[in-house]
Amino acid sequence: MEVDLHIQHLVKSTAGMQNFDMLTVQLDTAKMKIEFAQRKRIPRIIFIHGVGEGVLKSELQFLLNRYNVKFYDASYQKYGLGATEVYV
Repeated sequence: MEVDLHIQHLVKSTAGMQNFDMLTVQLDTAKMKIEFAQRKRIPRIIFIHGVGEGVLKSELQFLLNRYNVKFYDASYQKYGLGATEVYV
């Protein structure tokens, strides 16, 4: 399963949203997808977060540490530095 966490793929418009609001939407989406994968026994998720300043990646890693999952940087050839591979 691939989940693109770029904000433009999650909401229709970011008008009026502050950075914190966007990050909250992105992390809530990641949390829902992890819990969905656990319920449906989906063994692997790729979260596409992009490179940017690294805030989303570090917050995603903090979230993943709260679940019983292993995670690594996803394939550099396919995603560059902008994705994390999670094993549920």
